[in-house]
This record gives sequence, C-alpha cells and structure tokens, in this order.
Amino acid sequence: MSISDRRFQNCSLDPEEVTAMNQAYDLACKTLQNIGQLEVDREIIAGRILQAAQSGERDADKLCAGAIHGLTASDYRQHGS
Repeated sequence: MSISDRRFQNCSLDPEEVTAMNQAYDLACKTLQNIGQLEVDREIIAGRILQAAQSGERDADKLCAGAIHGLTASDYRQHGS
C-alpha cells in the first residue's frame, strides 16, 4: 500500500522523502495490525506522516512512531463505516 494520493499532489517531495513516507506508512499499518488495532483511520496516519515529513523528518521509523503515538479513540473508525 502507498500513501501517494491526492493529498500529496501539491507537495514538493524528493524520491527519498516519498520512499521514507511510504515505508513509515506501511510500518505504522503493520504495527497497528500486530497490536490488534485494525480500524485506525489511515487518513490520520498518512496526514501525520506528511506533516512530520514537511517539518524535515526523513527517518521512516521516526515518521512511523510519530504517526501512531498518541492515537485516541476518536482516531478509530466505527465498525461499519
């Protein structure tokens, strides 16, 4: 899966940034799945990764950690939505 979507069309990112963001997104999704949190809103994860990348972070592990740190109940989708 990739976070490359319409949200990133207006961003000026180099290939290394895009690679790091995609790695972070995949890692975040796998991490949440491994701890049983399957229903997190992936748009929130993608947005957090993009925000951190735009602030200068390039390490995929740090992008992932920042994206999933502090998720709250409101960040999770309700079943059936």
